[in-house]
Amino acid sequence: MRDVRRGLGAAAAALLVMAAIALAALLLLGAGRFGDLTALTAAVVALAVGGSADVAAVPSGALPITVHGAVDVMPLGVSLAGAVVLGALVLRPGRDGLAVRATTAAVSAVAGLAAISLLAQGNLTLRVPGGASACGPGTGVTSRLGGAVDAGFSAAVLPTVAGAAVWALVVAGVCGLAVRFPVVVPGLRWAATVFGVLTAGCALVAGVFGGAAAAGAVLLALPQAVSGALVLGLGVPWTVTSSGVLSCAFPGIEPGGAWIWVPVVVLTACAVVVAARSGPGGALRRAGVFAAVTGGVLAVVTLLSRVSVDLGVTAFGLSIPVLDARLSANPLLALAAGAVAGFAGGLLAGAISVSSRAWKR
Repeated sequence: MRDVRRGLGAAAAALLVMAAIALAALLLLGAGRFGDLTALTAAVVALAVGGSADVAAVPSGALPITVHGAVDVMPLGVSLAGAVVLGALVLRPGRDGLAVRATTAAVSAVAGLAAISLLAQGNLTLRVPGGASACGPGTGVTSRLGGAVDAGFSAAVLPTVAGAAVWALVVAGVCGLAVRFPVVVPGLRWAATVFGVLTAGCALVAGVFGGAAAAGAVLLALPQAVSGALVLGLGVPWTVTSSGVLSCAFPGIEPGGAWIWVPVVVLTACAVVVAARSGPGGALRRAGVFAAVTGGVLAVVTLLSRVSVDLGVTAFGLSIPVLDARLSANPLLALAAGAVAGFAGGLLAGAISVSSRAWKR
């Protein structure tokens, strides 16, 4: 029973941390102007495990017209914070009772996230500037709405539950891997520490130079920003596709020299840390592990960083697609580029390790 209680406590703590970070980000973004913060916080937590948010509005007038849309984006800052807390508390008591703690925590987390998705419904007050161009100046697509538009929003329960199950199983799997291979534990602990310090530092810097809204955006989407800059620096573009009545030629984000410094700095720093923490020998093996980890992480984060926005109008029983926009990068290209860069970083770590030993002599 003690391990069951610990599993329940781990799930509760993880959900509380996710809700706290989501609420802090929404407060910094000033989201209270648009809707109830409790429902919005629940929606952000649901999105963080793979759910989707649906929005619907009925314009004033006698015509049977409904505007509906869906947003699919994962605030990975919230996702990773919850995963770190859940995994740390499940692993903390040790190997004994791990299966019971992990199972209890996974089931409890999924049930809690299902309840949270039910709370994620309310009203939004959206302000639409009259005469604003929907796709930018010069496109010829102009909004004539103007003023405030009241809309209802909700989180889809089934996608949230499915995403929560995958999220919890991944965390439980990583915990099992850490117990099976204890050498992984220091690396996981170091990665969690770096994530926490980097998030706090970047939020502080963003708040000082960009204001409260920038700090809130960092809390929600720092992993996307870092991985996006990394893959751009490695030559993988981010593309924007759109279709529908308001489809526009959105420019993608092309890789270039302005981004190359990001992977250079990050991989060099990782190489220095790896060299300092690893012993002599096994340079090629270390480089291979570094390549696999770097490529795998970049591919997964790139896949999870996809954003899609769908907007449509239903009138007189007919559904008209207005806009379907998607931002994405190719995860296979990110895997390949990350593996090559990781292998180079692993070789650099070996060279640094050899040089440091020679210097000490």
